This record gives sequence, C-alpha cells and structure tokens, in this order.
Amino acid sequence: MKNKLFIVGVIFTVLFTAGANAKRYWPTQKLTDWELYLNNGVAYVTSPQFAAHCSYDRGQINMSGTEYDKALYSYALSAKARGKKLSYVVDSTHSNCVISALREHE
Repeated sequence: MKNKLFIVGVIFTVLFTAGANAKRYWPTQKLTDWELYLNNGVAYVTSPQFAAHCSYDRGQINMSGTEYDKALYSYALSAKARGKKLSYVVDSTHSNCVISALREHE
C-alpha cells in the first residue's frame, strides 16, 4: 500500500511539474502484451501496442540510480510478475521514448 501511494505521488509530481515545452502524455492504448528486459544499464518495456512514434515498439526506463528510476523499474517488474496491463507516460516529441510514469490495470 505504501509503495502504491508513493507511485501515485510520483505520477502526480511528474504530470504537474513537467516543463512548459514537454509534451508528455498517457497514450490511450494499454499495454496488454508486453515484456520487460535489461540491456546495458537500461530497462526496456517492449510491446506491439506502444505509441507509433516510439522506435522499436519500446520505451526505456533509465537506470541512473535515482530512487525514482529504481521505483519505476520495481513497479514494472511487479506488474509483470502479476500479469498486469500497463499504461505509461512518454514524451511525444522523441522517437526514443523514455517512460516517465507507469500505471497498472487489471
């Protein structure tokens, strides 16, 4: 419960403190068929349902060592282990999509 409140708080922080030039959004299609893997210090979420502007049908979670990045990766790992669908936030102006928030669904 404490982790869910933390993630919800982080999501609201990201959404309401985003820079004026950022074009972050929640794509409408949920990820129902997705994979999570690590490669060279970056976690990738891949899915054929990813936004069309994202290269290679994937988004990345940077593993820079911040608490936020660790929490985001842990959240994705937990959702994958429990077979949950995901919604995500990405910037619409980049083809290398960096995931800045996640939300799980039944």
